[in-house]
Amino acid sequence: MSFVEHLEELRRRLIVMIAAVVILGIVGWFLAPHILSLLERPLCLAEKHAHYNHSFSCRLFTTSIYGAFTLKLKVAVVTGIILSFPIILSQAWAFVVPALPTRFYRYGPFVIAAGIVLFAAGGVTAYEVMPLAINFFIGQGGNLVTIIADGSNYISFVTLIVLVFGISFEMPLVLDLLCIAGITNSRWLWKKRVVVFFIIFAVATLITPGADWISPLVLGAVLYVLYLISLLVARALGH
Repeated sequence: MSFVEHLEELRRRLIVMIAAVVILGIVGWFLAPHILSLLERPLCLAEKHAHYNHSFSCRLFTTSIYGAFTLKLKVAVVTGIILSFPIILSQAWAFVVPALPTRFYRYGPFVIAAGIVLFAAGGVTAYEVMPLAINFFIGQGGNLVTIIADGSNYISFVTLIVLVFGISFEMPLVLDLLCIAGITNSRWLWKKRVVVFFIIFAVATLITPGADWISPLVLGAVLYVLYLISLLVARALGH
């Protein structure tokens, strides 16, 4: 394929990705009330287990007339992006794989399936960690500060932490692909496990939103376990 043909192929893949986000975003628009209720759950769990009185409400609020519309639209877009991840991943793989050696072709179903599972696992982990992180933040005000959660800011916080966890959980898949490509191997990665330990926790601290200690600790611990599992998988594959 020429350079122009590669650009045409990229354009087709991007159109499919964007169409998937739009279509699933429309679905998210109609499901927005249920999704908002689901997203409020970490907030309410944080309130339930808080060690302070009457300083926080788990109900979201907006201060503008069009705030409810904007909030619903943001939920729809976020839902479209998250639900379309399998399509985005499959289209990205379909665009990249022709440039790889033919031995990579048979790994396609595994890569897509593993990528989806890892992203979902990251999102679920983030969802379970959120009440602890929220409790840490709102607990700083004690009984002296009344905290009212702005809907738009809260959705942005939830989206960021879910995407950070979801994308970070793709690390073992990337490492295994690098091993299969011969760029590195499980033996070398095992020797560097101590250095990787500190790098993972440093990166987890930098990429997690907010300044709580819970999110980077959980993310770093899970990523290191996934790192070790990826080495076992690479060794099982003979790399």
